[in-house]
Amino acid sequence: MKPPTPLAAGFLLALLAASGLRAQEEPSPEIAGLQQAAADFVLAYNAKDAAAVAALFTENGEISDLRAEDTTTGRVDIQLRYAEIFAAGDTPSVAIEVDSVRLVGKDLAIEDGTVHLTPPGDNAPAKSTAYTAVLQKSADGAWKIASTRTLADTTDAAGQLAELAAALKGDWTSQKEGMRLDLAFGWDGSGKFVAGEMLATAADAEPQTTSLRIGWDAARKTITWWSFDDGGGFAKGDWTATEDGWLVRTEGTTADGETTSANQTLTPEGKDTLIWTAKDRLVNGEKLPDIEMRVVRQAPEPAAE
Repeated sequence: MKPPTPLAAGFLLALLAASGLRAQEEPSPEIAGLQQAAADFVLAYNAKDAAAVAALFTENGEISDLRAEDTTTGRVDIQLRYAEIFAAGDTPSVAIEVDSVRLVGKDLAIEDGTVHLTPPGDNAPAKSTAYTAVLQKSADGAWKIASTRTLADTTDAAGQLAELAAALKGDWTSQKEGMRLDLAFGWDGSGKFVAGEMLATAADAEPQTTSLRIGWDAARKTITWWSFDDGGGFAKGDWTATEDGWLVRTEGTTADGETTSANQTLTPEGKDTLIWTAKDRLVNGEKLPDIEMRVVRQAPEPAAE
């Protein structure tokens, strides 16, 4: 599912939350001023004070993505942007890795690093973005942000899977036309994959267990899953985020050597219901009927007294 827009570029302003700014060469007295700017940003950000954040910019300061397709310029618009972000109620916490701060001229510094945005919630994986920033010292001696720019998404596997993992985590069940599915999803031991198990039962067939694994393909920049059933069949597919869920294209082979393919969608309805559909289902080139199933979260078993 697509993340809310204005977070990606808007939070690049968190570059000043660094707790350990450092120069590449000999320490400079100016670094102390940059550290003070960082401390001021942390106070304003944690207080969700959009006006205070905007005051840390030069009059015509800007934030931008790499291609300058999403740019906010000037203190007034920066304040409005941050007010919108803070009003959302799900503001991430921020951590910064500063790679370098270089004094490149009189009253001018360039900073490079990575900003990590961790959403609210226990053990929620962070989203990470590399950035570069230009800071300018004002007439009163305070360092102000002149420009910040996104360079690249550097989120690790756990962060790329975070939204999908949050939607799938837990135990689920579904029943339709004499068939029952029971599923369970959660992070695996490495914390880099989402692992799942599915049990399919029907009155006229042997139960079948399928192991599922969902990961991040860093080369192709996509979420990928694999399934392996206890009969010897397997499948692989790519997940694509849509406005209201995910589209999954899957291809595989049955234990009997038949080729399979399908276009599937997974659409959350609230946090406890998923609508799963499978269309364009083919087995050895023969088209099968479409399927739609309503999958609901199972209530936890009562705790023992």
